[in-house]
Amino acid sequence: MKVFFLLVFAIPVAYLIVFILGRVRQAQIKNSLTLVDAKTQELKIQEHKDHHHTEAVLEQNSQTLSLYRRIDGSFILKIVLAIILSVVSFIISKVMSWEFSGSDYIVVVVMSMIVTIVLPSTLRAMYVRKRVKTLTAELPWMIDLLAVSIQCGMTPEQAFKFLATKMSGINPDFVPFLQRLVRRTEMSGLSNALYHFSREIPSTETRLFCAMLEQSLQYGSSLYEQLMDLSREIREIQLLTTEENIGKLSAKMSVPLILFFMFPVVIIVAAPGIMRAIANG
Repeated sequence: MKVFFLLVFAIPVAYLIVFILGRVRQAQIKNSLTLVDAKTQELKIQEHKDHHHTEAVLEQNSQTLSLYRRIDGSFILKIVLAIILSVVSFIISKVMSWEFSGSDYIVVVVMSMIVTIVLPSTLRAMYVRKRVKTLTAELPWMIDLLAVSIQCGMTPEQAFKFLATKMSGINPDFVPFLQRLVRRTEMSGLSNALYHFSREIPSTETRLFCAMLEQSLQYGSSLYEQLMDLSREIREIQLLTTEENIGKLSAKMSVPLILFFMFPVVIIVAAPGIMRAIANG
């Protein structure tokens, strides 16, 4: 009877949390629609979709991401995982001889539901953001290889096709994205393929790379020189970002220093005088 009561109480709470999260996501997308610039609006909506295009590509070669997506997309799986987590918690409480009241059991069930609802989507977003960050950091190396291939006499289409077959031994993370770019180039042209490539790896560096390639193809400038300059500029941007993060560390470290160093030192220095004053008084 208690288990039935817990389930009856937990399922409406879980539905309420899913409804609230959906409303928040819709509100974020509506706010992005108020932007004036259409290109910036499109980029904002893409960010609110949690790198949907990137996730679709990464999922093909990642069982972990596929598992996160299946759990996040199935409410029944979430309920089953919440029940398993609750049962495990109850077993641990019995083994450790913890005394739980009826309200404590309800809290455990509700917390299990919240964890199983929120955690899969959070892990999905964290995984995709980490992969995008890694791909963006290694983009200059791919640009260098592309520039060398073009300098050897290949066209951009041939260079991308060559890299799609050879990058597995250098950086396999780029392989599925380059393969999709090659297939789109064969079907609808390089310009459309570059547009989708910039959406599948959503970062400022990737957009600069695709925009530079389109301009070079349109105006006939030297691709090798442009690619090498872009690679150098992206490395400088990444270096400036790293230096900025290092500069922020001093301000961030001041908080734990004040909390865990200055206050104890003040207490240690002032405590003997305070204790003598109290004893004399």
